[in-house]
Amino acid sequence: MAPIVVALILVPPPSLSLHPSQGVLLGDTVTLRCHLPHMAAWVQLWFNGTLRSDKAKDKEQDSADFSFAVTNLDDAGTYQCRYQLSEPLWTSNHSDPVELVLTGARRRSHGNLVVAVLRGCAAVLVFSLGLYFVLDARSLWTRRDESP
Repeated sequence: MAPIVVALILVPPPSLSLHPSQGVLLGDTVTLRCHLPHMAAWVQLWFNGTLRSDKAKDKEQDSADFSFAVTNLDDAGTYQCRYQLSEPLWTSNHSDPVELVLTGARRRSHGNLVVAVLRGCAAVLVFSLGLYFVLDARSLWTRRDESP
């Protein structure tokens, strides 16, 4: 029986960098650059373990950029990338994670929202009662002036 030869091809993982690397605010545009140790035909961006975006390359390149505006607090989290070689068809492991952290932004808790709504309702109630008493007093003054 002839021995079976298995060719093991190691596909090194890519690395990922974040630009700007610190101090991202809501509305800022960020770029995640996936640096590839091999020319790749396909690159994927992963966010918190879920595929967020993928790019098929028209020509093989050694990096891929993923740019987007940070529109909400849910854009903060862990990003990774991986790539796929076209010849032979191999897929790399994920890159080491990069953390996108928002600065200067606070997540509103539901408790604060409830307090704000209650304060707004109380203000409307106080205003309505004040208006009622002013109009009631005015009608009393009008009736008093009209009586003999």
